[in-house]
Amino acid sequence: MINYNDLFVSCVAMLGSATAFAVGIGPWQEPYRLRTVAMIAQRYGMPAARMLWIAIAIISLVAGIAIARGIRPSYARPTPESVGPKI
Repeated sequence: MINYNDLFVSCVAMLGSATAFAVGIGPWQEPYRLRTVAMIAQRYGMPAARMLWIAIAIISLVAGIAIARGIRPSYARPTPESVGPKI
């Protein structure tokens, strides 16, 4: 059964992944002014900052796929009491 809330959240995560990947490989310079990314770029260089954006993209993509497939930790699974009709 498809949970449309999970589908929406996974689409948002995948859009964030696509955006982070575009920042990592594209010519866009504004995201590199963010404090943490600027600190990494200053200390380790621009290639390391680009790798950070690509790592964020990969993590977001994996999270989006996991959410879409319904993978969640055992403590987040619905209990039989919460699935049934409410009276």
